Amino acid sequence: MVYSFCLFFKMYFKCILCDYAAKRYAGELPATFISSAQREITMKKYRITDVSRLHDYQHDGEQRQVRLWQIEALRAFGNVVAGQGGGWIEEEANLSHEATCWLEPDALIWNGATVEDDAKILGESEICHHAKVGGKVLVEDSRISGECFISGSARVLQQSQVIAVLGLTEDTEMRLQIYGNATVLASRIVHQAQIYGHARVNNAFVEHRSAIFDNAVIEGNAENNVWVCDCAQVSGNARIIAGSGDSQIPTIRYSSKVYGNALIEGDCVLRHHVQVYGNAALIGGPVLLDNNVQVYGEAKVMGNVLIENNVQIYDEAAVEGFGSELIHLRGMKDINGAQRITRTPFHGIF
Repeated sequence: MVYSFCLFFKMYFKCILCDYAAKRYAGELPATFISSAQREITMKKYRITDVSRLHDYQHDGEQRQVRLWQIEALRAFGNVVAGQGGGWIEEEANLSHEATCWLEPDALIWNGATVEDDAKILGESEICHHAKVGGKVLVEDSRISGECFISGSARVLQQSQVIAVLGLTEDTEMRLQIYGNATVLASRIVHQAQIYGHARVNNAFVEHRSAIFDNAVIEGNAENNVWVCDCAQVSGNARIIAGSGDSQIPTIRYSSKVYGNALIEGDCVLRHHVQVYGNAALIGGPVLLDNNVQVYGEAKVMGNVLIENNVQIYDEAAVEGFGSELIHLRGMKDINGAQRITRTPFHGIF
């Protein structure tokens, strides 16, 4: 009787296995019977093809080379159709299978960089050296390198270079970030800089721990960039605009702040602890402000002017250095009301 029971159990188990195999082959198994490997294949939106290329690049002053592989879409998502060829990655971890992130055929990702969410990498773009790009970011014809975060609905366009570097400041944790609705065009953003909000940065050099945010506009041109350096901040509705011609490069340095509706245009340099805000305007140049100078209200500073050491200019006051002679203001002075300075005051007048 024991023998008969064993024989029956063996035949029953064999039938179960045969039925499982048949249903698996026919694709009729419920999801609970599909292996994790099969589920992974089903969820993947692209595959790495057999097509590869060698990419040469420089890192830390050394010439290096990496092999990259072209990807191909396995299913439709976003604006991508099944079978569509994509860009080039070093490994699968570079591009997420979730959401609609994608890179076009001329784009490259390698060396620990990741692209995820709904980010799009277009044109001849490179994402490398542990950069992280996500959200609804658009990168086109630009390079993003180093430990940085590009997120939100930010856009990095027109041959911009984003190069994150740690170890140049005392803050070892701060990472370069571009996020929110910020737009960067034809600019170099380096070190640990922060650009966010609705800021627009065009033809600029932004470095160290400087920050541009809110609705600030940085507007350089093909001839002259705008420089925002060190720990400087530009925010609110402030506008920094480069001029045309030699040396018409606005430079905001150290811990200077430009905010409110302030306008700075042309050859203007702001150095230590300078603040320009309200509806104030600086038009160079050259204009140089240094060491705790404040310009605010409706005040205007124009022409060949040097102001330093705790001077405050506000209300509707104006300093106008349109002649060849430098106007030099320094010391604990308040220039306010409707005062108009057109030459360097004699000692003791202010």
